[in-house]
Amino acid sequence: MGSSAASSPTRSASASRSPSARACSRSSRSSSPSPSPRCAASAPTGRRLTTEAPPVLRLALVALVLALAAGCTGEREESCGEDAEAAAPPTERSDAPAFRILWLGDTLFADAAEPHLVSNGYAWAFDGLRPLPDADYVVANAEGPITTETAVYDPSQPWSYAARPEAALALAVEGVSAVGLANNHALDRGPAGLADTIAHLAAAGVVTFGAGTDIDEALRPLLVETPHGRVGVVAFGQGDGVRENAGEGRPGVAVLTRCNAAEGAHLARDAGARWLVAFVHWGVNYGEVTHAQRRQAGLLAEAGYGLTIGHGPHIAQPVEVVDGMPVLYSLGNFVFGTPGRFTADAPGFGLMATTAFGPAGLEELRLHCIRSDNDEVAFQPRPCSPAEADAALRAVHADIVVEDGVGMLRWPIR
Repeated sequence: MGSSAASSPTRSASASRSPSARACSRSSRSSSPSPSPRCAASAPTGRRLTTEAPPVLRLALVALVLALAAGCTGEREESCGEDAEAAAPPTERSDAPAFRILWLGDTLFADAAEPHLVSNGYAWAFDGLRPLPDADYVVANAEGPITTETAVYDPSQPWSYAARPEAALALAVEGVSAVGLANNHALDRGPAGLADTIAHLAAAGVVTFGAGTDIDEALRPLLVETPHGRVGVVAFGQGDGVRENAGEGRPGVAVLTRCNAAEGAHLARDAGARWLVAFVHWGVNYGEVTHAQRRQAGLLAEAGYGLTIGHGPHIAQPVEVVDGMPVLYSLGNFVFGTPGRFTADAPGFGLMATTAFGPAGLEELRLHCIRSDNDEVAFQPRPCSPAEADAALRAVHADIVVEDGVGMLRWPIR
């Protein structure tokens, strides 16, 4: 996988603010999976952070935004966002080529695939997919902990997974730069398993985001440096169970609420992000796009994200535009170790998505179709045939152009 010196990630320095400076109330930032009705004190259309305004003007604008939020809710202390001094933006080069980020869906080296991985090596799972689409940076959803912990955290949960530590190195070897952890399996082996996951991936050189020791760490954005500006990526889960939700002093994942969406956007902007992307685990397994997904996408658009990349349903779902923000609802499965429950109405196709960031921002979205039904591919996903790709990709968006098995949507997507 191609790499770039400009692609090394950093973490948001502003995520370590003191409790008194936090933007959201404790209850609204942690335990509730449903969106708060409060207004977010954020500028919803401000996808580029400007740092040249004089300090007095900045303070005046902050006061105006907070006043508007208080007027909308009637309670100033319930506003979800606050402004802080922004980090200096990276040097931008208008003559540089577009910077490509590859997005991969649900990834799990466990369950029914584990005997094959132990016998053949973890690289075996990627044999049908090499080479991956060319990219400068690669982000995947790590579905389930990477740990030697064996105790199941929630015995009532119908499915519980854990991958061996070798999985972390396998991801790094295949070129994965970062993984999101904000999903319903992050705590399958409890807080200890989550801590192991972060440690094993860090040792392999893979950055994690979307979960942590508390809500501040879980909301901390992934920052990707490009020649055209910094990209801030914030990971969220839809909050299937309160036990997995990060809180004040409680390990877990960042749950998608209006308040957390606004706070994640603020943290990314404070760290100098020019472009905001939400990386979201949501939806119904093997199902169609739900009303809840569309409503949650609206929260992200309101908070100022310019793109949402989703995963969770295990199948590919369409691209839509919600309040001006393109949403790829589900990438489906990437390398995933369960047999799956695919049907004719929910076929086993996944997507690898490449976004190109240029001087004006997002320029195009490329979609690569993969066959991920393990009844057919036996835990070694492969590229779709031309006929499979044509049918699967044209179901994603009416205006998609399919050439040589690759679908392309140019900005602006409508």
